[in-house]
Order: sequence, then C-alpha cells, then structure tokens
Amino acid sequence: MTVVDLALGLAVVVTAGAALLPRRRMTMVMGFLVMAVIMALVWLRLGSVDVALAETALGTGLLSAILVLLARGGPAPQGPEEPPRDDGAAGRWLPRLARAGAPVLAWAVVTGVFMKVWLEVERLLPAWEETLPAAMGPTGVEHEVTAVLLTFRSYDTLLESAVLMLAGVAVLAVTGTELGGRTASPGTTMSWWTRVSAPALVVVGLWLLFAGSSGSGGAFQAGAVLAGLMMLADASGARSLPDLRRAMPWGLAAGVLVFLAAAALGPMTGRGWLDWEPSWGFPVILTVEIALTVGIAAALHLLYLGVRARREVVA
Repeated sequence: MTVVDLALGLAVVVTAGAALLPRRRMTMVMGFLVMAVIMALVWLRLGSVDVALAETALGTGLLSAILVLLARGGPAPQGPEEPPRDDGAAGRWLPRLARAGAPVLAWAVVTGVFMKVWLEVERLLPAWEETLPAAMGPTGVEHEVTAVLLTFRSYDTLLESAVLMLAGVAVLAVTGTELGGRTASPGTTMSWWTRVSAPALVVVGLWLLFAGSSGSGGAFQAGAVLAGLMMLADASGARSLPDLRRAMPWGLAAGVLVFLAAAALGPMTGRGWLDWEPSWGFPVILTVEIALTVGIAAALHLLYLGVRARREVVA
C-alpha cells in the first residue's frame, strides 16, 4: 500500500461524508459527484479500466445532470398544515422506536436471506474448466471483458439491456406527451460550447464503441457518452431535438431486438441459443454492440428527459 492508495481511500471516506451529512441538497449532490470522480480514480488504480470508464460516464456524466436537475427543484408541495395532536407519551416514543427499529430489522432480514442464497449458490456453481485466454479464440474479439459480456455471459447482458429498455418504456408511459415539451432557452455560452464539444463527443463515443473489441470500452460507455451529448444539446436548446425525440422509442428497442435476432442465429443454424458460428463471432458482436449503443443512449437520455419533465410539471 502506497501513499496514493491511502490518499484515495481517505478521499472516498471524506467525499462519502460530504454526500451524506450536509443538510442542503446541492451540497450533498456536489459531494456525491466528487466521490464519483474519486471512485473512478480508485478503479483506475486497481487496473479496472472498463469499470473506471463506466464510473466516469455514469457517476460524473449522467448522474451529474440528473442530480443537479433534482437538487435545483423546489420542495414538494405541502398540503394544509394539520394542528398538532397530543397522543401522550406512548404516541411520542412509539413512532421514533418504529423508525429506528424498522431499518435494523429490514437489514437483518435482507442480510440473512442474502447469506442463505449465496451459500446455496456457491455450492451449486459450476467450476470453470479452462482459463479465459484459452477460450478467447472462437469469440472473435481480443478483449476479455467484451468476450465475457457478449459471449460467455451474453444472456446476462441481454437481460440487463432489457431492464434498461423497460426503464425507458416506463418513462414514456409516465410522461406521455410531456416528454416532447419545450427545450431550454438557448444561451450564447452553452450553444457555443455544444457546437465545439459535439464533434469531439461523437468521436469519443464511436471510438469507445469500436475499441471495445480489442481494449477497454464498449456499448455501455459509448452509449453514456452519446446520451451526455444529447443532454448537452437539450440544455443548449437545439432545434433538432424534437425530431430526435420522436425516434427515441425505436432507438430504445433497437438494442434488445438486434440482440434477440443474434440469439436466434444459433437455433437457426443447428446450435444453441446465443451460440453462433465462431467465424461469425466478430461481425455478430459488432452489430450487437452498435445496436446496444443506440438503445443505451436512448434509455439514458429518456431517464433525463423524464426527470426534467416531472420537475417542470411540479414547478
């Protein structure tokens, strides 16, 4: 353990306290965002570049926009104040006891169930018969993380993509026509910054997408960058966004639909589900990655639009 490790560990603890202890919402949000930056540095220090990229894209990218948007919102509307009611001593200490005991009881139950399930699963888990580098040949890609996500554990990745798609569908169901509401008024500085940074963000997003086959990157990081670009365009009042929003449902479903089509290639050629010919590995994975990038970008941007739409309704 070096001085850098100690400094990063201390910084995580300090920023976690800054995210939990203050009473002002904006102060808590700023503490959380700084902690996200520190966590990305921690993952880099541990050598997990893919996790660091995801932490940076989400913790300091997407969440920064959503949390600041929520923190800027006013307090929830309050109903007419009820007159105080005297329930005696029991009425005063019973609610406090319930508030203190309920989290402890819930935590104990969840921990017990989790430990029981984990011990049972650990006993039944199959043993890995060969090393990962030895099994990389038929995958068609060179990066181990990409091979695990889209070949060895492709079913998990498909389910995760479906969950993200359903989150976007939920936003569309809740917001309805409010999603296509007004964009922010364009400001000189924001519009200029969007025009300058948009080409660079597009290049970074595409580079992360295509670099995932041989190095750190992939659909999730690329989709997060492109979603951030759309949020930036929305904040600058870009006029083309209403047309883009109308295509959001199609982009939202693109990743899962293409993934399902790739999964069906196996049974169509006499192989198993999500099991395609080794010679098809690279083109199939690249096609799925491109579609997933579109779906992830659409889902993340819809989450942002949903939060903004609800805030405008409350305001």
